Amino acid sequence: MSKKSIRKTFLPILEFMEVKPGMRFADVGAGSGTFTVMMASLMDSATVYIQDIDRQVLNEENVEKMVDFYSQQGSENLRDKVQFHLIIGDTIHSNLPDSTLDLIYTNATIHVFNQPDAMFQDLHKKLKHGGRIFIRDSFKNDHGAGEFCSDPTCAKPLLSIADFLSLMQKNGFKLLKQSSDMSGYPVFGFTQSD
Repeated sequence: MSKKSIRKTFLPILEFMEVKPGMRFADVGAGSGTFTVMMASLMDSATVYIQDIDRQVLNEENVEKMVDFYSQQGSENLRDKVQFHLIIGDTIHSNLPDSTLDLIYTNATIHVFNQPDAMFQDLHKKLKHGGRIFIRDSFKNDHGAGEFCSDPTCAKPLLSIADFLSLMQKNGFKLLKQSSDMSGYPVFGFTQSD
């Protein structure tokens, strides 16, 4: 993807999340980290944690190749402005550092959490005081989505927006802002309620 396409695709979400220089940012359920590296190419002085549960999908060699590729797309080496950390978690532990993150982002991931309460309780602990979590996903019967994930390899049931908001509140988050359509999906931003 070209630098221009990356800006067009990812700058609106970064602006919506109010990403600022020096932030500690985590992408939870990042898969291979491709989108995370693209987003990081638009950040300054950031520490970026790329987190997933699949070691075969998220591996250092592939991330290094992506960082090299996107460094060549721009005018500077990404490693000079972004510090990358790869984190392998499990279904209830992100393995991210406690009380460290300014911002957690997750895209098309929450509907695959087997134990969403446990995972959100874990993520709550990873945010520093005043930290925020932004969630972009499909929701049941929203924007033409059905009741299940449209990816045939997943096909997990989707949460309704009301059930999702209740889940977040139950796990110590309060809604800060939302966008009903960010590249086809709603985005919800939360902070810790306690």
